[in-house]
Amino acid sequence: MDEQAARLDEAVKDAFEQQQIVLLRELVDLPSATREVDDVRAAFARLDEAAEELGLARRVVAAGPHEVAEHRVYTTPAAADGTCEASLLVGHADTVFPRSMGFFGMKREGDRAMGPGVLDMKSGLTEMLFALRAIRDVDRVAFDRLAVRVVIVSDEEIGSPSSRDLFASLAPHARDALVFEAGRVHDHLVTRRKGGGLFMIHAEGKAAHAGNKHADGVSAIHAISAVVLQLEALTDYASGLTVSVGLASGGTAKNTVPDHAEIGVDVRFSSAADVARLRAALDTLEKDPLGALEPRWLNDRVLRAKVRVEGGITRPPMEPTERTQALRGAYETHASAVGLGIGEAPLQGGGSDANLLASFGVPCLDGLGPFGEFFHETREWCSLSSLERRTAALARHLHAASRGGTGPR
Repeated sequence: MDEQAARLDEAVKDAFEQQQIVLLRELVDLPSATREVDDVRAAFARLDEAAEELGLARRVVAAGPHEVAEHRVYTTPAAADGTCEASLLVGHADTVFPRSMGFFGMKREGDRAMGPGVLDMKSGLTEMLFALRAIRDVDRVAFDRLAVRVVIVSDEEIGSPSSRDLFASLAPHARDALVFEAGRVHDHLVTRRKGGGLFMIHAEGKAAHAGNKHADGVSAIHAISAVVLQLEALTDYASGLTVSVGLASGGTAKNTVPDHAEIGVDVRFSSAADVARLRAALDTLEKDPLGALEPRWLNDRVLRAKVRVEGGITRPPMEPTERTQALRGAYETHASAVGLGIGEAPLQGGGSDANLLASFGVPCLDGLGPFGEFFHETREWCSLSSLERRTAALARHLHAASRGGTGPR
C-alpha cells in the first residue's frame, strides 16, 4: 500500500463517525417518497449543501411533465465542461416509504443503521460524497484533475420515467458509471440485471343479457383468458424471460356477457434477444389475439373481440461487456485492499439506473453501496463498517483514475 492510499483510508476513517454518519442520519430523517415531491426536494436541499461544501458545481435538471422532483448533477472542477469525458457516480434520493406508513428516522444498533432508505440508497449517497472529500483533503491536485459527475435522480423507485432522458444526454460523455444500489452478499458486484416492462392489455367485446340475448354478446373475458394462456406460455427460465399476469378484471355482473376485461402484465428478461421475442409476441397478440389457439377453445362470437396493448419496456437489460469486466477488475483492486470481497453477483431480477446507462453503451458496475438487507421493507438496515470500507475503496479507485491508472496492486 502506497502512502497516498494509506492517507485516503485515514481521511475516510477520520470523517466517518463525526461527519459521514451525521449526514446519513440527516438524510434518513428526511422522508423522501418519490411522489411526495416537497419531501424529495428537502432531501436534495441537504445534498446541495454537502456538494457545495465539497466544491462541486450544481446543475438542477427539470423533471419535465412528470410529477416528481428535479434531479441533480454535481460536477468536479475538471468536469465543468459538460462535453468532456467523465466518470458518473449514480444514485437516487427517492425512497418507497410514503409518510402514511409512519416509518421515520434512523436508528443505530452497533454496526447496523436502520431506517427508511438507509440502504436504498442514502448510505450510497454519502459514500460518493465522502470518497470525493477524502481525495480533496489528501491530494488537492488529484481532486482538481478528477473528472466526475455525481448524478442523483428523484424517480428511480418508479422506473426513472423522467431521468432516463438525463441519462441519455450524459451517456455520450461518460467514461464509465458506478451505481450505488445496495451491496450484495460477499461484496460481489452487480454486472447483470434483468430488464423489465409493464403492460395493460384490454379486451373489448359486446354486452348482452346472459339469459335472453347470450348469442348477441361477445365475451371480453373469454378473449382475455385466451391472451393470458399465450402470455404465460412465453416464460422461459433457461433464457431468463418471465411473463406474469398479476392483475385481471372484467365484466359488470354475473348475468351479463362482459363487454370489457383487462390484465396487468409484468415481464422480465435478461437479453436483448428476449426483448425482441417479447415485442413480436405482443404485436401478434394485438393483431390476431386468438389465432394461436385451437378452434375447440373458441366460438364465432369471441372472434369478434378486439385486443389493445398499452405500456412498454421500462428498463432494458443490463448485459456485461468486456469494458464492464475491465472496470470491475480496476475497482476490485482497491476493494480487496480494504478488506472487501471480490467477485460477480448472480443475475439480478430487479432493475436500476445501471440498466439505462448500460443500454447506452456505458460500462457500468452496480451494487457499490454498503451491504445490508431488507430494502423496501421496514426492516431495512445497512452495515456501517461495510459503508466505511466501500467509501475507502471508492476513494482509492477514483484517486487512481485521476492518475490514469488503477493504483497499487
